[in-house]
Amino acid sequence: MAKMERAGQLSRRDFLKSGSAMAVGAASLAAAGAPALLRGQNLNGRINVGVIGTGSRGCYLTRLMAEQEGVTVTDVCDIYPPHLQQGVQDSGNDKVRAHEQWEKLVGQQDVDVVVVAPPLFLHVPCSVAALQAGKHVFSEKSMALNMKQLKQMMAAAGQSDRVYLVGYQSRMLDSFAEAKSLVQGGAFGKITQFYLHYDRNQTWRKELEDPKWERVLNWRMYREYCGGILTELLTHQIDMMLDILGTMPVRGSCGGEIILYKDGREHHDSLMGYMEMEDGVLGVVSGTFCNARWGSCWAIHGTHGTIEFMGDAFRIFWEKETRHLQSVGVQHKFTKVKLGQSLDVSDAPITEPDKLVDYRSATTRNASVKAVEHFFDCVRNGTRPVMDAASASRPSLAAFMLYHSSQDGGRQYTLEEIQAMG
Repeated sequence: MAKMERAGQLSRRDFLKSGSAMAVGAASLAAAGAPALLRGQNLNGRINVGVIGTGSRGCYLTRLMAEQEGVTVTDVCDIYPPHLQQGVQDSGNDKVRAHEQWEKLVGQQDVDVVVVAPPLFLHVPCSVAALQAGKHVFSEKSMALNMKQLKQMMAAAGQSDRVYLVGYQSRMLDSFAEAKSLVQGGAFGKITQFYLHYDRNQTWRKELEDPKWERVLNWRMYREYCGGILTELLTHQIDMMLDILGTMPVRGSCGGEIILYKDGREHHDSLMGYMEMEDGVLGVVSGTFCNARWGSCWAIHGTHGTIEFMGDAFRIFWEKETRHLQSVGVQHKFTKVKLGQSLDVSDAPITEPDKLVDYRSATTRNASVKAVEHFFDCVRNGTRPVMDAASASRPSLAAFMLYHSSQDGGRQYTLEEIQAMG
C-alpha cells in the first residue's frame, strides 16, 4: 500500500503508535509470562478490563462493560485525545489508566480482559498480542482486514485457552433466534434465494478542524484500514445469513462505484453483488450511502414462504400454491396430501397472506448487552462463545470474496482463491 505523506496528515507509523512490529511485541509479552486466569478476579473478586479504541463504538462497549457486576474498566487507550478523554469518562473509574499505545495496555499484568475496538486493520494485531499475553479478548467485527490477518488470528485463537469473541451481537437477538429456528425447521420449504442489504443516506465522513487527523477519524474511507461497506456494515447481514443457512459461498462477484461522494475516498458508496452457496442457493448483496429506504435487512425465499428480517421484527409471507411441489420431489408437511384431497384451513401455515412477528423489546442495545453478558459468562465458566473464531471467520471470507471482486472490476472470485491468499 502507498505510504502516507507526513505533510498535513498522520503517517501509518504515527497511527499505530507501536514502536515495534506486532510479532515482536506479542512475543515479548508472551515471554514475560501470561497471567493466571482472571488474575484481577483471583485477587479482589473482580474482572479488570482494558479497552483499546474509544471512539463511538468503543465508548459504548466501555459503558456496557462498566455496568456489569464484578467488572472494573481499569485501562483505556486511543491515539486521538478527545476519544481518550471520553473513554476515561465512560469508564466510571476515577483511577482508570489512560494510554496512547495499545501495547502498554496489553502489557498491564492486572488486566484480565481486552476489548479491541480500534479501526479494523488493528483488530488482529491487538487481539493476537492480548491472547498471547494471557488475556481474554472481546473483539469488534470484522475479524480481520485480509486473508493473511485472518490466518494469523485463527492460529492465535486455536493456540490459546482464553476466550476470544467477535462482536456479531445480532446473533443474540431473540428475533434472530426465532427466525433461525423457523428456517432451519423447514417452515419455508426448500430455500432457493436470499437478499442482504445495508442502506444509509449519509456521507460517513467526519468534518475535521485539523486535517492531520483525516486518516485517523475518517479511516473507513481508505483501503488501508478496512473494506468499506462490506466489512463495516454488511458483515452483520452476511454473518446472520451464513449462520442460518449453515453453508458457505463457493463463488461470488460484486460491482461498486463512487457515485455520489467524490471527496477523495477510496471505498465505494454503492455496491451490489451476488453469492452462490455450496448447495446452489443464490444470494444478492447490496449496500449504499445514497438511499436509506431498505435500511439494514435480509430476506430468505423458500418454496413455501418468505421471511423478511428487520432486526427487532420479521415478516412472514406464505406461498398460496405449493401442492404441486410434490411432483418435483419437494416434501413438506403442508404439501403431503393425497391426490384430490383438499387442504384444510387448520393444516395451512396461515390463512393470511403475511404475518408480522414483532420483537420490539429486542433492541440493538439489548443485543449488545447480551453479547457482553455472554462473553463474561464464558470467561467465568471457561466455555466457548457463540461468536467464536471459527464462526466469525466465515463472514470475513465471504466479505473478502466480494471485496476483491469489487476492486477487480466485478471479476468472479472463488472461495478457494480467497483462502489461498495471504
